[in-house]
Amino acid sequence: MRGEPSQYPRRATMSRDAMDPGTRRVLSRDQMLAVGHKVLGLLDEERSGIVATSVTHSARAVTKVSDGKLLNTVDGDEVEIQVMSRFGSGLSVWISTNQLDDTTLRHALGKISEMTPPATPANEQLADDPDDQRYYTFNARPIPPVSLWHDATIGAMETARGTVLPSMIETLRRSNLSGAATIGLVARSTMHLYRLGLTAFSEETDSEVSVTARLPVVGGTGWSGQAHRDWAHVDPQAVTARAVLLAEQSRGIVAYEPGRHTAILGPAAVAQLVVAMAQLFSGNATNSPGVVGTPFTYVNHDVKGRHNRLHERVFDPRIMMVSDPADPLGGFPPFFEPGGEEIFLFGFPTPACTWIDRGVLTNLAYGASDALGRQLSPAQLPYSVRLSPAPGTQTATIEEMIAHCDNGIYVNRFSNVELLDRATGMMTGVTRDGCFLVKNGKIAKPIKNFRFTDSPWYTFNQLEMIGTAERVAFGYTSTPGASESWERRRRWPKLPVIVPPMMVRDFNFSGMTDAV
Repeated sequence: MRGEPSQYPRRATMSRDAMDPGTRRVLSRDQMLAVGHKVLGLLDEERSGIVATSVTHSARAVTKVSDGKLLNTVDGDEVEIQVMSRFGSGLSVWISTNQLDDTTLRHALGKISEMTPPATPANEQLADDPDDQRYYTFNARPIPPVSLWHDATIGAMETARGTVLPSMIETLRRSNLSGAATIGLVARSTMHLYRLGLTAFSEETDSEVSVTARLPVVGGTGWSGQAHRDWAHVDPQAVTARAVLLAEQSRGIVAYEPGRHTAILGPAAVAQLVVAMAQLFSGNATNSPGVVGTPFTYVNHDVKGRHNRLHERVFDPRIMMVSDPADPLGGFPPFFEPGGEEIFLFGFPTPACTWIDRGVLTNLAYGASDALGRQLSPAQLPYSVRLSPAPGTQTATIEEMIAHCDNGIYVNRFSNVELLDRATGMMTGVTRDGCFLVKNGKIAKPIKNFRFTDSPWYTFNQLEMIGTAERVAFGYTSTPGASESWERRRRWPKLPVIVPPMMVRDFNFSGMTDAV
């Protein structure tokens, strides 16, 4: 591939000539492989340890309007190449560039060659480390097929914001409300190529729309959103209508005493808890001595060491929790992305994984080396997950939950959720954009927002009623979680999270807040 620099533009912005005209916004599998082979061909072959390259091409069209005016537009067309090298269990070298011309690539790859030790009798054994060979053989299994690409989303990247946003803003104006609306559509292709032969490729589209409606008087807001990989399944007018309804219901907000109350949590509230607790499914954090542990850690006082709660009931038996790359409501690339605990895990297959089966913990997420020793499949943390009612469970709508609630609080969503204590899963955050007192089966009045302090490991054991799971929109913000990989933090829309509404007992609203 060295002799064709014109095929690869010098900057991250890709020309239309590099793609299938009119049908794609990102590089195809063959074009990705060409770039990957070109990069590996430029590397100094004397550095014969584990060598891999990752190529990501993203195109996005994101627009946010506020009070009828354009607030910002985040359009992009970005290519990123990452190259990694390592001998045995030694230190890894990682270099990233977004430029594809031969001169820049040779300079970047020269740096990785300088920092990676050349083959010598001393490190030749490391280069052929049996653990590394078993590691790759163990993980060289088929990547499950998924369907994440939708032409309707590609078509909407050119037209949706020009036709849909004005209609949404007009709906707010007719309702005498101010507010903001965001539409975002994304196409992404990703390829991981190892010199040892492991190759992974995915192409995906995604979209999200969200609306915040605000009363002229400070204090009353409503928010709604939808996300789907196929834009044809997004209903912007329904999203707008829901936000308007919540804002209208928020007239005359009053303060209400915090404390432990029955809570009806909308899907957007449940999703914030589920995303924040994903990192606590780490097998290493759960089992390793000398660390804080997780809510799944069990200390047996009769036997020295830590043990986990695998095969014990940890949540209400009506709860299932599964990650599946082929989930029809979302799905995700069926392999690891760069980042996380082990740098050379990206590109390895990610099969479907059941974390919670009828309330029982059935799996933890293990990195490659740990999984190899345990004869388990490596599993990434469940940042993309479906939490749903177990088969045979009677479900209820939010309206039915309200009708069965004598005294409680309805929460539309949470924001600013943070993990306070890894050992217990204790979290804090604030209610936002729709908080209501429920009395005798009806919405009684809108109330000021609360701060909550509670743990999902308590909340999900206080279940009264559960609804049907749906994919949740997060809005154009970062997903909480400082321990998330850089790749996850910058991905938008966020990896699909599919959760139901819930009614739970004794949820801890720990104080009032001025959040609106």
